[in-house]
Amino acid sequence: MVSSELERLQRRARRAYEWGRLRAALPGALPAVGVTVIAAVLQHRLKPSVLMLGALLVLLCLGLGWWGRQWNRAVAPGLLAGLFPLLLPFVVSGAGHVCYTGGCRAFCLMTCVGGGLAAGAVLAFAALRLPEGHERFLLASGTVATLCGALGCVLYGLSGVLGLVAGLALVSMPVLVLRRA
Repeated sequence: MVSSELERLQRRARRAYEWGRLRAALPGALPAVGVTVIAAVLQHRLKPSVLMLGALLVLLCLGLGWWGRQWNRAVAPGLLAGLFPLLLPFVVSGAGHVCYTGGCRAFCLMTCVGGGLAAGAVLAFAALRLPEGHERFLLASGTVATLCGALGCVLYGLSGVLGLVAGLALVSMPVLVLRRA
């Protein structure tokens, strides 16, 4: 009888601990909700791809915040870096540039690559300032930045998102090589 009561108390304590961690992670995921709403408003119509990417971003930020430590510290820089590729396509189209032809589409795709390069630079500098855990930080923050930026680059389809990923990886991955050398 004492054993079952002890097990029940242990389960209850574990459940309270996990709920506490989840509540502590919620404030870190709220900016991801805001970013998703901003992307939906800027696109002037609600696309299922934006909702799906936004939901993945919120869940990722929530999960990283729940996991804690190095993973949690990667959420804010990832969201900040992801703002470059998220907003750059809207800035270009808001400046009066409209894509109708194939050559013009290449220019628009380059905004996603340029946003990815900027995001990669932000994350690379942030990773270089860390005393340890560069790989985990770049993995987590790069994934957050990719999902955040994809909310804007999805305007140009899969090629825009792939351009974002290529730009981000081109700048941020050399940090891993430099830190190992």
